[in-house]
Order: sequence, then C-alpha cells, then structure tokens
Amino acid sequence: MYEIIFDWPIYILLPVFIIIFNLIGLGFLLMVRKFQIYPIISKSNEFVLETYSDAIGIIFAFVLSLVTVTAWQTHNDISNSVAKEATTLFNIYRTLDSYPPEIRERGREELRDFIYEVINSEWPSMKKGQYDTKASLKFLNFGNLVGQYKPKDYAELAAQQEELRLLSNYRELRGIRIENTKPLIDNNLLLILSLSAMVYLFYQSLYKMIQLRVHLIMYLALTTSIGLVFIMILIFNNPFIGPSAISPEPFQKLLNYYWPLIH
Repeated sequence: MYEIIFDWPIYILLPVFIIIFNLIGLGFLLMVRKFQIYPIISKSNEFVLETYSDAIGIIFAFVLSLVTVTAWQTHNDISNSVAKEATTLFNIYRTLDSYPPEIRERGREELRDFIYEVINSEWPSMKKGQYDTKASLKFLNFGNLVGQYKPKDYAELAAQQEELRLLSNYRELRGIRIENTKPLIDNNLLLILSLSAMVYLFYQSLYKMIQLRVHLIMYLALTTSIGLVFIMILIFNNPFIGPSAISPEPFQKLLNYYWPLIH
C-alpha cells in the first residue's frame, strides 16, 4: 500500500495531504466551537496559558524538525552511496584490463549482465522491499572468476589485489543500498508524530477569536504547514519509493556513456 500511494506524482500527493490535514484541523475547530471547549482566560492565568502554548509548540516543532532533517540527510547519504557504487563498478571494470584476454572479456560480459540485472530487476524488487537473489548470484559468479585466477607475474598480482579491494568496497556499498530499502522511520515513530500533530492542532483550536474568518485563515495556514512537513517526511522516508525515489540512473549512465569509452 505504501509504494502504491507514494508512487503518485508530487502534484497529486501535495493537495491530498493538505486537504487531509485541513479537514482534521477543521474538525477540531468546529468541535471546540460547537461544545464551547475554551480555556478560561483571566489576568491571573493568561501568562500560564501562553507558557503552555509556547512549550507545546516548541516541543512539537523540535521533534518534527529533527525527524525531517534526519530523513532528508539519510536520503541524501544513500543517494551518494548509490553514486559511489556505480563509480566503484566502473573502476572494477577498468581494472579488468590487466587480466588476460579470456578472463577480461568473460569478466566484462558478466559484469555488464549484472548491471542490467540491477537496473531492470533488482531496482523494481527494492521498491517492494524484496531481495533479488539473481543479481547477487551474478555478482558472486563475477567475484569467483577474478578471485580464483592465479596471477602469472607481479603486474597481474597487483591488479588482482586492487580488484579484490574494489570488490570488497562494492559489496559494502551494495549492502548499504539493499539494507536501506526499508522505510527509514518505522510505523511506531510515524504514529507518535501523527498523534503529536493531532494534540498540537487540537490545542491551537482552543483559542477563541472574535472573528471566525480570521481564526479560520490562521488555523488553515497552520494545518497546511504541518501537512507539507509531513508529506516531506513521508517522501524521504523510503529512499526508493515516491516522487524523490533514488533511481538507477548512475548505473544507466555507466552503460550508456562511460562503458563505450573504454572499448
């Protein structure tokens, strides 16, 4: 369900979330107006009421901003890791030049097949939170090919050591990508954030203003802002789903632009 909803384009997701939060806020506001649930404000407790209001707003804003920045930063880190992964594959491909022709050509073919598998099969599987065993098997076969070769001189030995180092680095980068196919923020934290937003909106609806229209405009501006922040959190929550999903473009560029240059 998550991947279906957040595969919608941003121009659909934004109004949907804004409308949802506005309706929730209007529900609180109308409920408070109907049942006259207003705090009693007098000269003696006006300062106390403002203090509580500021405290609730500061706590909610701090937690919301912390989660938002964390999700955004993690999304960027994973995107950079994917770019490094493609660069490491390119270096692995180039290092094959130091191997004998039979190993070099077979290795290039297997590595190319692996990249095609990542783009066309593994990436769609990651959107569903599934693991592509076929891609892992293809990379394992390539690793066995270059790792089991017996170098004939010091030049080939140096090339093989460099290739093995690059393979180790690539396994780590690929592991990071696969590990982060699940949402960055779990359902429990999302539930807590949602409940906190409801408490904050309900508290803000308790203020009584003489002009309902002014109160309504200010309140809808608040609910819209919170809705925008929530949609940003959810967009960045899963790096491979949604309008800001990380694409296999670095791998595609590797095949389309860089690969032909070394032939």
